[in-house]
Amino acid sequence: MSESHRAEELRRRMLERRAVVGVLGLGYVGLPLALAFSRQGFPVLGFDVDAAKVEELEAGRSYIGHIDDGEIATARAAGFQATADPARLVEADASCSACRRR
Repeated sequence: MSESHRAEELRRRMLERRAVVGVLGLGYVGLPLALAFSRQGFPVLGFDVDAAKVEELEAGRSYIGHIDDGEIATARAAGFQATADPARLVEADASCSACRRR
């Protein structure tokens, strides 16, 4: 498959809201970003190295005070997934990083 064909396929998947959006870092910037993509109809794969955060999100619970559990549950029902497994990052068609440098 040529590069231009891959780009056109990605464009089509984005327009159809079928492209999986990866968000790296699910803290105070990344989680709201992931939820915004989910509200726009995209399947979202959120990644964080903090397994406790991932566990809370996968259980439908928020660990950030201004984001209620209902927002997480709605996103989960729409296909939002959280993971601490870096091998899953290849599932994303496009990704953005919301991680701070250390």
